[in-house]
Amino acid sequence: MSSGTGLPVWPGCPMMISEPRRLHLLGILLGAFKLLKDFLLPLVIFLVTRILQRGYSPFWLFVTGTVIILVVLAWGLVSWLRFTFRVENGALVVEQGVLVRKRIVIPRERIQAIDFNQGVWHRLFNVVSVQVETAGGEKPEAILYALSMPVARELRQSLLLSGVEEGRKGVSGAAILKRLSFKELLLFGATSGGALGLVVSLFSGAWALLDDIGLELNWQQYVNWVWSYVNLMYLILFTVLTLWLLATLGMVFKYGGFTLTRSGDKLQVVYGLLQRRQVSIPVGRIQAVRLVEGVLRQPLGCFTLHVESAGYGPQSHEKTLLWPLARQKELESLLGEFLPEFAIKIPLQPLPFKAMRRYVLRGFIPGILLVLPVLAWLPRGELALALPILGALWGFWGYKSAGWGVQGNMLAVRSRSLARTTFIVPNRSVQSFSTSYTIWQHRAGFMSFDLDLASQASFGLTDISLTDADTLTHWFGQRHRGNFDETWPHTRDFSHEKI
Repeated sequence: MSSGTGLPVWPGCPMMISEPRRLHLLGILLGAFKLLKDFLLPLVIFLVTRILQRGYSPFWLFVTGTVIILVVLAWGLVSWLRFTFRVENGALVVEQGVLVRKRIVIPRERIQAIDFNQGVWHRLFNVVSVQVETAGGEKPEAILYALSMPVARELRQSLLLSGVEEGRKGVSGAAILKRLSFKELLLFGATSGGALGLVVSLFSGAWALLDDIGLELNWQQYVNWVWSYVNLMYLILFTVLTLWLLATLGMVFKYGGFTLTRSGDKLQVVYGLLQRRQVSIPVGRIQAVRLVEGVLRQPLGCFTLHVESAGYGPQSHEKTLLWPLARQKELESLLGEFLPEFAIKIPLQPLPFKAMRRYVLRGFIPGILLVLPVLAWLPRGELALALPILGALWGFWGYKSAGWGVQGNMLAVRSRSLARTTFIVPNRSVQSFSTSYTIWQHRAGFMSFDLDLASQASFGLTDISLTDADTLTHWFGQRHRGNFDETWPHTRDFSHEKI
């Protein structure tokens, strides 16, 4: 059977892997490559360089290369022989190590996710690399570098709920499947942060070049210099566009064939043209959804949808990606189709008007502090005067972007660093909720609040009113006393913006 995502589905109840098993034979090569990459590559380069400097004959080069290859393959073989795994008493047991023996025991109840990855070599041999994740981990607890598809599926079913149990818990009906179109994939790549960073780096390098040519800070001279080297400007523009295209194609190869499936109470994401990845996320472990609107995507009305899952820590950005690119008008249908638990319209209320000055000053004051030494010590530092102005504009932009809202047991919080980010979280998922204030906030009648999730994600807002802080504290307390009472006296009417 096939799931429609390119990876097979094996029906039935799980078969327990109680006897120690080894990896697929491809693990010998992968272990050898890992050793070569991590330890021996600098040594090999050094030896080859020394041999070439001393003028050794091709025979000695051949002998040296053969010895290195044999040593690496022998190490890979021994590593493969010493690597075993099994499921014992409801726990995954992995034993590995050549010089130092290591035994990893992961109880079933700690396992939050088991993901499959397929690199080029894996796809040639129809095997997968299996990564076992525990709650909030910053890296996989265990990695099985090469397993055949049947064994990998058998292992996952042995450690997680069986297909029969999932069917009983899950949503009735056929699996829901959605594919990312090629047009959306191209737009996702073209508006990615990597492409933007690449262009910014090139422009900063070009500005440094203008300073290096020795021209005085005179705009007329700069303009004349640009016109005199117009062909060079065309070359720079061509280079920028070419690199942007390469960055876009890199994202296309990385996320090509992106497919999202919901079957029962499990979401499955599959993507990658060269390296195929499969990430499974139990819906019950999703604590929040996160909408990210990048600087290039927000003007287009587009966002990227992530989930906060107990199975992945804050460093696992790729594994929490639920949908790469969608338009604002598609949010309701996207959540309604795959995560109806979060498909709730939540009105957002802005921060108090008098908080705007505080946000502007937070951007303006650091800029002033940076500019003063520049003006004092550098002869041509006048351009640095733009820094406090940009900081003030950035603070104003952050103020305009910030907002929060409550609807039933759901809370939405919107803020901005570079991208505009909106969290939607039920109160049952909040691990801790705190409010705080400084002396200056207290005098102005403001507070800040922060929420922490089990996925180690943390978010909040600065400079909300005291009444709003009481409202949020009451909302958090309702997780043990039913849904939020919308007639509570502290709830107020605002001109609302909908997510």
